[in-house]
Amino acid sequence: MSDPNRIRALYDRYPDLVTKGDVEAIVALYAEDATIEDPIGSPLHRGIEAVRAFYQNAVKAGVLMRRSGPVRVAGSEAATPLIVLVGPEDQRQVIDVISVMRFRDDGKIASMRAYWSPDAIRPATEAELAG
Repeated sequence: MSDPNRIRALYDRYPDLVTKGDVEAIVALYAEDATIEDPIGSPLHRGIEAVRAFYQNAVKAGVLMRRSGPVRVAGSEAATPLIVLVGPEDQRQVIDVISVMRFRDDGKIASMRAYWSPDAIRPATEAELAG
């Protein structure tokens, strides 16, 4: 079973790594055979190269990310709410996401699933833009 404190620490770092655009540091968090389903129902990204491509696209799109609530750990899985800001700086939109990750015993991410839908994308508030 994964260490809950290690999982919480990873979720503390993960949004910052995405915002900084540090693709290789993000990829290092994942297992070689990891999967990403973002959003739920979209085609599955499978394997480390697909994970790398997914985050490279996020960086190109200028994605900014922050945790907006506590990390909940249950066994080898964890979930946390995230605020994801997308779009041009003067027209930022917000996606409220619930991120769910499953971890291997070695602490690597085995899967990441993001719960959100396009119909819930909304304009960013001043507070969200300020960080």
